[in-house]
Amino acid sequence: MPVGASAGVDVGGTFTDVVVHAEGRRPRAVKVPTTPGDQAEGVSRGVREGFPDGALRLLPHGSTTATNAVLERRIARAVLVTTAGFTDVLQIARQNRPALYDLSATRAEPLVPHDRVVTVDERIGADGEVIVALRDAEIDRVVDRVRRLEPGAVAVSLLFSYVDAEHERRLCAALQELGVPITRSSALLPEFREFERASTCVLNAAVEPVMRRYLSNLSARLPEPTITVMTSSGGTAGVEFAAAAPVHTLLSGPAAGVVAAGAVARAAGFGDAIAFDMGGTSTDVCLVRDGRPEVSTSSEIAGLPFRTPAVGIHTVGAGGGSIAWVDTGGALRVGPHSAGAEPGPACYGLGGEQPTVTDAHCALGHLDPARELGGGLRLDVDAARRALATLPESAGGARGVLSVVRATMARALRRVSTERGVDPSGLALVAYGGAGPLHATALARELGCTAVVVPPAPGVLSALGLLLAPPRYESSRTVLADASDDLSAAWRELSDDALRELEKQGATGEITLSRVADARYAGQSHELRVDVPDDADIAELLHDAHRESYGYAMRDERVEVVTLRVVARGEPVLDAPPHDWDQGEPEDKPDRAIGFEDGDVTARIVSRAALRHGDEIRGPALVEQPDTTTLLAPDEVATVDDSGNLVVRLHG
Repeated sequence: MPVGASAGVDVGGTFTDVVVHAEGRRPRAVKVPTTPGDQAEGVSRGVREGFPDGALRLLPHGSTTATNAVLERRIARAVLVTTAGFTDVLQIARQNRPALYDLSATRAEPLVPHDRVVTVDERIGADGEVIVALRDAEIDRVVDRVRRLEPGAVAVSLLFSYVDAEHERRLCAALQELGVPITRSSALLPEFREFERASTCVLNAAVEPVMRRYLSNLSARLPEPTITVMTSSGGTAGVEFAAAAPVHTLLSGPAAGVVAAGAVARAAGFGDAIAFDMGGTSTDVCLVRDGRPEVSTSSEIAGLPFRTPAVGIHTVGAGGGSIAWVDTGGALRVGPHSAGAEPGPACYGLGGEQPTVTDAHCALGHLDPARELGGGLRLDVDAARRALATLPESAGGARGVLSVVRATMARALRRVSTERGVDPSGLALVAYGGAGPLHATALARELGCTAVVVPPAPGVLSALGLLLAPPRYESSRTVLADASDDLSAAWRELSDDALRELEKQGATGEITLSRVADARYAGQSHELRVDVPDDADIAELLHDAHRESYGYAMRDERVEVVTLRVVARGEPVLDAPPHDWDQGEPEDKPDRAIGFEDGDVTARIVSRAALRHGDEIRGPALVEQPDTTTLLAPDEVATVDDSGNLVVRLHG
């Protein structure tokens, strides 16, 4: 393998995907089963299969380590240290109800219970003035109290530390003697809103030991390449940063796919699109505007809020491995529980017996049992049918399973489009993930999208996104200033910090800086995030953003700048999605009968490796390739564009 080769690796719930890129060779995709007990094992195996004869220079990868640790509560025993009077900050939260009229609705339990919160007799005011000084004797008391709680990690989040971090620094320096990871809120998130900052700080502390073990293990298995980690914001970060601030990786894998989907949409001529990623465990959707995913600073995982930059992904528990079941009322449900990688769907022949979405596709003939899947798996059609037969006849069998799972995914697609006032007729649906292209045209028709775009390697698009994602770091600070104030000094300090941090993480080549502001009208409680070109008027930017979001602007109101941000971006491995993939040798297969909603049809079987620019495929058809299958209904036509994408135009 040529010197300078790189690989993007995405660890999913069922498969670990690897995309190999090297100068002078076509990109290659490799899929191996994920190893839940030790994800690093699956990553190492996938890299070895992709690089049997060469050395890697760079390994950007998306990890679900932090995500799974939170979802499964496999976290460190964390202690929260906070200002006296704020013992219940995590419990009180924002007092908003998950469901307004549901008397049985409950919130997620905080990661740190009440009895592991240690308060500090100190107070800094909102103006930075010291109201209650932090004394040495108080520091000694706090350290002793934390020690007796036997923590695996400590989160320190004091009131108004984003204004003056001195008290937090002194506490953290003293707590170092405990020998456990310590997260300081003023370093992790120097922004206001004490509940969200404390929640973010606690999330980080609770998963830091887990993430450090994983990255240490991975580095030991793969000592040669420089390893980077995908962050939730759509960029990559160095290993040390990811180990110390794993809260930035909670949406790691899905973010990479959205980055690639935006690039694919641009290449296909669609600036606005919906990224639709259906994998083995879940479906992730995200709105893409002007080729770039929208970034939010307010997200949550398992009901726990965090305020690190993250692409605006909406996730539902609907994937190829999602289990079909009947609830107590007799209704067919699909997901959110998944068969995962072990034992997997029944058709994998690994011991699974419960019916899944993949089993439904298998039983309807959408998947070829003669094809070998990642890791040498072959489909067992009889096992799939036996699993589906366990459902009552009223469930509708395989067709019923697909109907229900598509309804779940359609709701998710509406969540990021029509429910936000975005007309789907101006959007393309970029379908990827191992199962996405099987459902794409049906969902796009239901939603009213203008087209479906299936990239050349949709089953590994998230892994490709890791090669398209730039190194990225966002520096922020709450300023609470008037839009007319001179903010040049704050911008300059944030720019220096962002540039210094990205260089520290090993970013090479040209680094670009961009400005972002969270602004609002005086008296509002929430902000809008606006891009701020040099010398731009933030007030005018807010007026425009407010009109776009809510349909009106209030030009007579004072504009308040809440938080300033500077985003530093380095150079990615790839500037654009590659066109010419190694799809293997073309296969010539006979037509076969497959099932649709209203009956069986005879479908043409097309090998994607045989397709060239300008080729048309008329449905009913199945376009097969190593990483996925694309399903075309009888009245649909797919065309291969000059970027190698399959484009199905539907409305308009």
